Amino acid sequence: MPLAELPILIVGAGPVGLSLALALARAGIRAQVFEALPELSAEARASTFHPPSLELFAAWGVVDQMLARGHRVERLLYWERATRQLVAAFDYAQIAADTPYPFRLQLPQSQLTRLLVPALEESGMVTLHMGHRLTELVDAGGHIEASFATPDGVGTVRGAYLCGADGSRSTVRKRLGLSFEGLTYPDRFLLVATDLGAAALFPGLGPVNYIFDPYEWVIILRLPDLLRVVFQVRPAEDEAMITRPELVRQRIERFLGAAVPISIKSCALYSTHQRVAETFRVGRALLLGDAAHINNPAGGMGMNSGIHDAHHLAEALRGVCAGGPDSLLDDYSQARQTIALERIKSYSDENYTALTLQDAAVRQVRNLALRAAAADPRQARAYLLRASMLEERI
Repeated sequence: MPLAELPILIVGAGPVGLSLALALARAGIRAQVFEALPELSAEARASTFHPPSLELFAAWGVVDQMLARGHRVERLLYWERATRQLVAAFDYAQIAADTPYPFRLQLPQSQLTRLLVPALEESGMVTLHMGHRLTELVDAGGHIEASFATPDGVGTVRGAYLCGADGSRSTVRKRLGLSFEGLTYPDRFLLVATDLGAAALFPGLGPVNYIFDPYEWVIILRLPDLLRVVFQVRPAEDEAMITRPELVRQRIERFLGAAVPISIKSCALYSTHQRVAETFRVGRALLLGDAAHINNPAGGMGMNSGIHDAHHLAEALRGVCAGGPDSLLDDYSQARQTIALERIKSYSDENYTALTLQDAAVRQVRNLALRAAAADPRQARAYLLRASMLEERI
């Protein structure tokens, strides 16, 4: 079969893999998506969509559905936990001239994937295969072959290229023998989803709140139908005890300073990492999203950078499929790896460091700097452009 007639194979039906499939479909390129799980994941770990991601989804024709289901965030709030003092408030109106979407949208990734599947089906360009676990891949030079374990046995599929969007434990990356260098943070994150109405006990809380504390910082995100609370978990805390419902309730009540009725919808403890694959391309196999790079989630850049990978990889594949040089795929790998190493790593590290500062004098300097930046329109715009992954527009 001529290469032009072969589909692009995508491993992973999370938000990044499905975004790549939709971008390819809009470019008139056929794709097949393979997911190891029997159905789309219900996990809602990532929920933040920054303006450039919304611009991409607008180009792909699904942003209106996202906006209808998500929660718009028009201000970022920073607090001191001990005093409940508002340190700084950044208003997205400062970047209204820079993007059609001057806000941050909170929408669980599990809802995004369920929005993307109908669009993929309607395109007629994408086939989704659930319950297909990658077991082997072979780069045959002129094409690539991938074998999958399925409920009906092992099957092999031939494609023009294979794109690994299969998460931080990527089978594709491991099959390619690529290193995943970086670090694991000593602290862990406890993510709690609840219907708690915290505003009455913590007046002034907004949709997105970063709450500084030298011993247990907190992030509070309001979604359309629940509240997501992220707690810092210290290395010495017993992992077996952390997610016990009664101890989670105690942690929330300690934060709020009062005993309140709490309905815990879900609770998850996870480690955080900062890692980047040595390359995002080996022959006809390419990586994107968490398979290629992971970072701590402070600032909500992980899923967004993966969606941006999808856009740039789709553009590179479109160019190659139209007769352009194969080096376009090397350009994708080099450019996106550089962004992961320099921009995303730098900003997420800064966010994490700001949350964890312990020295009182240094914390005061941080607070004064944030307050001054929020009060100055030029500085506030620059801050929000960076926080929104739009900083190249400064």
